[in-house]
Amino acid sequence: MKRLMRILTLSLACAAAVSLAACSNGESSSSEVQTTAAETDATHDEAASDIKTARDVNLTDLHAINYDGNEFAGAWHITERDEGETYRSFTYVFDGDSTCYLMMGSMGYISNYELNTDINQMATQMVFGINGKYTYEFSDDNNTLTLTDADTKKQTKLEKYMSFSCIPLPEADAKIDSELVGAWKDDSGGFLYFDDQGIMYETQKGLSFTFYNYSAEDGKVSTKCFMPDETNGSAEYSVDGDKLTYNNYQYERIDSSELV
Repeated sequence: MKRLMRILTLSLACAAAVSLAACSNGESSSSEVQTTAAETDATHDEAASDIKTARDVNLTDLHAINYDGNEFAGAWHITERDEGETYRSFTYVFDGDSTCYLMMGSMGYISNYELNTDINQMATQMVFGINGKYTYEFSDDNNTLTLTDADTKKQTKLEKYMSFSCIPLPEADAKIDSELVGAWKDDSGGFLYFDDQGIMYETQKGLSFTFYNYSAEDGKVSTKCFMPDETNGSAEYSVDGDKLTYNNYQYERIDSSELV
Protein backbone atom coordinates (compact mmCIF):
# COMPACT_ATOMS: atom_id res chain seq x y z
CA MET A 1 0.00 0.00 0.00
CA LYS A 2 2.81 2.43 0.83
CA ARG A 3 4.42 1.76 -2.53
CA LEU A 4 1.10 2.31 -4.31
CA MET A 5 0.71 5.62 -2.50
CA ARG A 6 4.22 6.61 -3.58
CA ILE A 7 3.33 5.96 -7.24
CA LEU A 8 0.04 7.84 -6.92
CA THR A 9 1.87 10.77 -5.35
CA LEU A 10 4.26 10.89 -8.30
CA SER A 11 1.34 10.80 -10.72
CA LEU A 12 -0.35 13.70 -8.98
CA ALA A 13 2.86 15.69 -8.97
CA CYS A 14 3.27 15.05 -12.68
CA ALA A 15 -0.26 16.20 -13.41
CA ALA A 16 0.22 19.34 -11.32
CA ALA A 17 3.31 20.24 -13.31
CA VAL A 18 1.44 20.50 -16.60
CA SER A 19 0.92 24.22 -16.10
CA LEU A 20 4.51 24.94 -15.02
CA ALA A 21 7.09 26.43 -17.35
CA ALA A 22 10.15 24.28 -17.94
CA CYS A 23 12.78 23.92 -20.66
CA SER A 24 10.50 23.90 -23.68
CA ASN A 25 12.34 26.71 -25.43
CA GLY A 26 15.84 25.26 -25.31
CA GLU A 27 16.64 26.76 -21.90
CA SER A 28 18.34 24.69 -19.22
CA SER A 29 17.06 24.00 -15.71
CA SER A 30 19.28 23.20 -12.77
CA SER A 31 18.69 19.50 -13.42
CA GLU A 32 18.73 19.31 -17.22
CA VAL A 33 21.21 20.28 -19.90
CA GLN A 34 19.45 20.49 -23.22
CA THR A 35 19.75 22.57 -26.36
CA THR A 36 17.69 22.52 -29.50
CA ALA A 37 19.19 21.14 -32.66
CA ALA A 38 19.18 24.68 -34.09
CA GLU A 39 21.52 25.96 -31.36
CA THR A 40 25.31 25.76 -31.51
CA ASP A 41 26.33 27.15 -28.12
CA ALA A 42 29.51 25.23 -27.21
CA THR A 43 29.05 26.03 -23.53
CA HIS A 44 25.94 23.88 -23.38
CA ASP A 45 27.69 20.96 -25.06
CA GLU A 46 30.61 21.21 -22.65
CA ALA A 47 28.24 21.24 -19.68
CA ALA A 48 26.50 18.10 -20.96
CA SER A 49 29.90 16.41 -21.34
CA ASP A 50 30.85 17.36 -17.78
CA ILE A 51 27.72 15.71 -16.43
CA LYS A 52 28.47 12.50 -18.30
CA THR A 53 32.07 12.30 -17.09
CA ALA A 54 31.22 13.31 -13.52
CA ARG A 55 28.80 10.43 -12.97
CA ASP A 56 29.37 6.77 -12.28
CA VAL A 57 29.18 5.00 -15.63
CA ASN A 58 26.18 3.04 -14.44
CA LEU A 59 24.17 6.22 -14.09
CA THR A 60 24.89 7.55 -17.56
CA ASP A 61 24.17 4.14 -19.04
CA LEU A 62 20.76 3.99 -17.38
CA HIS A 63 17.97 5.06 -19.75
CA ALA A 64 20.57 6.03 -22.33
CA ILE A 65 19.64 7.15 -25.85
CA ASN A 66 20.98 5.07 -28.74
CA TYR A 67 21.42 7.77 -31.36
CA ASP A 68 22.29 5.07 -33.90
CA GLY A 69 18.87 3.52 -33.38
CA ASN A 70 15.61 4.45 -35.11
CA GLU A 71 14.93 7.99 -36.30
CA PHE A 72 12.94 8.93 -33.19
CA ALA A 73 16.07 8.58 -31.02
CA GLY A 74 16.60 11.69 -28.93
CA ALA A 75 14.92 14.18 -26.60
CA TRP A 76 12.11 16.34 -27.95
CA HIS A 77 9.82 19.15 -26.86
CA ILE A 78 6.47 20.28 -28.24
CA THR A 79 6.52 23.52 -30.23
CA GLU A 80 2.99 23.49 -31.68
CA ARG A 81 -0.11 21.54 -30.77
CA ASP A 82 -3.66 21.72 -32.12
CA GLU A 83 -4.96 21.01 -28.63
CA GLY A 84 -3.27 24.10 -27.16
CA GLU A 85 -0.34 24.73 -24.83
CA THR A 86 -0.96 21.67 -22.67
CA TYR A 87 2.01 19.35 -22.08
CA ARG A 88 4.64 21.68 -23.54
CA SER A 89 6.51 21.66 -20.22
CA PHE A 90 7.59 18.05 -20.63
CA THR A 91 10.54 16.54 -22.45
CA TYR A 92 9.78 13.45 -24.52
CA VAL A 93 12.69 11.03 -24.81
CA PHE A 94 12.86 8.09 -27.24
CA ASP A 95 15.75 5.68 -26.66
CA GLY A 96 16.14 4.67 -30.31
CA ASP A 97 14.77 1.19 -29.68
CA SER A 98 11.33 0.77 -28.09
CA THR A 99 11.39 2.61 -24.75
CA CYS A 100 10.32 6.20 -24.22
CA TYR A 101 10.30 8.53 -21.23
CA LEU A 102 8.04 11.38 -20.26
CA MET A 103 10.54 13.64 -18.48
CA MET A 104 9.68 16.26 -15.90
CA GLY A 105 12.92 17.75 -14.60
CA SER A 106 14.95 14.90 -13.12
CA MET A 107 12.01 12.46 -13.00
CA GLY A 108 10.84 10.22 -15.83
CA TYR A 109 7.86 7.99 -16.48
CA ILE A 110 8.77 4.86 -18.43
CA SER A 111 6.71 3.70 -21.40
CA ASN A 112 7.09 2.00 -24.78
CA TYR A 113 6.69 2.97 -28.38
CA GLU A 114 6.29 1.01 -31.60
CA LEU A 115 7.05 2.03 -35.17
CA ASN A 116 5.59 0.79 -38.42
CA THR A 117 8.02 2.36 -40.87
CA ASP A 118 6.14 0.98 -43.87
CA ILE A 119 3.26 3.38 -43.24
CA ASN A 120 5.07 5.95 -41.04
CA GLN A 121 3.01 5.13 -37.98
CA MET A 122 4.03 5.38 -34.31
CA ALA A 123 2.14 4.21 -31.24
CA THR A 124 3.05 5.08 -27.66
CA GLN A 125 1.59 4.79 -24.19
CA MET A 126 3.06 7.83 -22.44
CA VAL A 127 1.15 9.13 -19.43
CA PHE A 128 0.62 12.63 -20.84
CA GLY A 129 1.08 14.57 -24.04
CA ILE A 130 2.02 12.00 -26.69
CA ASN A 131 -0.25 9.06 -26.05
CA GLY A 132 -1.93 7.05 -28.75
CA LYS A 133 -1.41 6.20 -32.40
CA TYR A 134 0.04 8.71 -34.84
CA THR A 135 1.31 9.03 -38.37
CA TYR A 136 4.60 10.91 -38.44
CA GLU A 137 6.67 13.05 -40.77
CA PHE A 138 10.24 14.24 -40.14
CA SER A 139 11.88 17.32 -41.57
CA ASP A 140 14.73 16.78 -44.02
CA ASP A 141 17.32 17.14 -41.23
CA ASN A 142 15.29 14.95 -38.80
CA ASN A 143 15.38 17.73 -36.19
CA THR A 144 11.66 18.52 -36.29
CA LEU A 145 8.76 16.10 -36.29
CA THR A 146 5.03 16.33 -37.00
CA LEU A 147 2.69 13.80 -35.41
CA THR A 148 -0.89 13.46 -36.66
CA ASP A 149 -3.34 11.69 -34.39
CA ALA A 150 -4.71 8.68 -36.24
CA ASP A 151 -8.23 9.26 -34.85
CA THR A 152 -8.68 13.02 -34.39
CA LYS A 153 -6.23 14.15 -37.12
CA LYS A 154 -4.96 16.83 -34.73
CA GLN A 155 -1.29 17.63 -35.09
CA THR A 156 1.59 17.98 -32.66
CA LYS A 157 4.93 19.43 -33.77
CA LEU A 158 8.15 18.68 -31.91
CA GLU A 159 11.74 19.87 -32.03
CA LYS A 160 14.77 17.78 -31.04
CA TYR A 161 17.25 18.81 -28.36
CA MET A 162 20.87 18.60 -29.43
CA SER A 163 21.98 17.58 -25.95
CA PHE A 164 20.04 16.35 -22.95
CA SER A 165 20.67 15.10 -19.42
CA CYS A 166 18.32 14.63 -16.48
CA ILE A 167 21.12 13.95 -13.96
CA PRO A 168 21.70 16.86 -11.56
CA LEU A 169 25.15 18.34 -11.12
CA PRO A 170 26.79 17.28 -7.84
CA GLU A 171 26.82 19.75 -4.98
CA ALA A 172 30.15 20.56 -3.36
CA ASP A 173 28.87 20.36 0.22
CA ALA A 174 27.17 16.93 -0.03
CA LYS A 175 27.82 14.66 2.96
CA ILE A 176 28.54 11.06 1.98
CA ASP A 177 28.10 7.95 4.15
CA SER A 178 30.39 5.27 2.71
CA GLU A 179 28.13 2.51 4.08
CA LEU A 180 25.26 3.84 1.99
CA VAL A 181 27.20 4.19 -1.27
CA GLY A 182 26.28 1.53 -3.82
CA ALA A 183 23.24 -0.19 -5.32
CA TRP A 184 20.27 -1.64 -3.46
CA LYS A 185 17.13 -3.58 -4.40
CA ASP A 186 13.90 -4.32 -2.57
CA ASP A 187 11.71 -7.40 -2.99
CA SER A 188 9.20 -5.71 -5.31
CA GLY A 189 11.58 -4.47 -8.01
CA GLY A 190 12.50 -1.10 -6.56
CA PHE A 191 16.13 0.06 -6.86
CA LEU A 192 18.25 2.69 -5.12
CA TYR A 193 21.73 3.85 -5.97
CA PHE A 194 23.91 6.31 -4.04
CA ASP A 195 27.14 7.47 -5.66
CA ASP A 196 30.11 8.96 -3.80
CA GLN A 197 29.52 12.50 -5.08
CA GLY A 198 26.00 13.11 -3.80
CA ILE A 199 23.83 11.78 -6.64
CA MET A 200 21.03 9.34 -5.84
CA TYR A 201 18.99 7.26 -8.29
CA GLU A 202 15.63 5.68 -7.47
CA THR A 203 13.40 3.62 -9.73
CA GLN A 204 10.26 1.56 -9.64
CA LYS A 205 11.10 -1.04 -12.27
CA GLY A 206 9.24 -0.40 -15.49
CA LEU A 207 7.27 2.54 -14.04
CA SER A 208 9.35 5.60 -13.19
CA PHE A 209 12.79 6.83 -12.16
CA THR A 210 14.23 9.89 -10.46
CA PHE A 211 17.72 11.34 -10.07
CA TYR A 212 18.38 13.38 -6.93
CA ASN A 213 21.05 15.38 -5.21
CA TYR A 214 21.47 13.84 -1.78
CA SER A 215 23.34 14.34 1.46
CA ALA A 216 23.53 11.63 4.16
CA GLU A 217 24.41 12.16 7.81
CA ASP A 218 23.41 10.68 11.19
CA GLY A 219 20.92 8.22 9.69
CA LYS A 220 19.07 10.82 7.61
CA VAL A 221 19.16 11.40 3.85
CA SER A 222 18.19 14.82 2.51
CA THR A 223 17.20 14.82 -1.16
CA LYS A 224 16.54 17.37 -3.87
CA CYS A 225 15.01 16.67 -7.26
CA PHE A 226 13.39 18.79 -9.97
CA MET A 227 9.79 18.29 -11.12
CA PRO A 228 10.65 20.69 -12.84
CA ASP A 229 10.85 23.05 -9.86
CA GLU A 230 13.13 22.12 -6.97
CA THR A 231 11.50 19.60 -4.62
CA ASN A 232 13.12 18.70 -1.28
CA GLY A 233 12.61 15.58 0.80
CA SER A 234 14.15 13.49 3.54
CA ALA A 235 14.20 9.89 4.73
CA GLU A 236 15.65 7.97 7.64
CA TYR A 237 17.96 5.06 6.92
CA SER A 238 20.13 2.46 8.60
CA VAL A 239 22.68 0.04 7.14
CA ASP A 240 23.43 -3.38 8.64
CA GLY A 241 25.96 -5.15 6.46
CA ASP A 242 24.23 -5.85 3.14
CA LYS A 243 20.82 -4.77 4.48
CA LEU A 244 19.43 -1.26 4.14
CA THR A 245 16.33 0.14 5.77
CA TYR A 246 15.35 3.28 3.87
CA ASN A 247 12.14 5.16 4.51
CA ASN A 248 10.81 2.01 6.21
CA TYR A 249 11.50 -0.16 3.14
CA GLN A 250 13.93 -3.06 3.24
CA TYR A 251 16.68 -3.35 0.62
CA GLU A 252 19.57 -5.73 -0.08
CA ARG A 253 22.89 -4.66 -1.53
CA ILE A 254 23.44 -5.66 -5.16
CA ASP A 255 26.11 -5.10 -7.78
CA SER A 256 25.56 -1.83 -9.63
CA SER A 257 25.45 -3.75 -12.93
CA GLU A 258 21.99 -5.02 -11.87
CA LEU A 259 20.46 -1.54 -11.88
CA VAL A 260 17.71 -0.85 -14.41
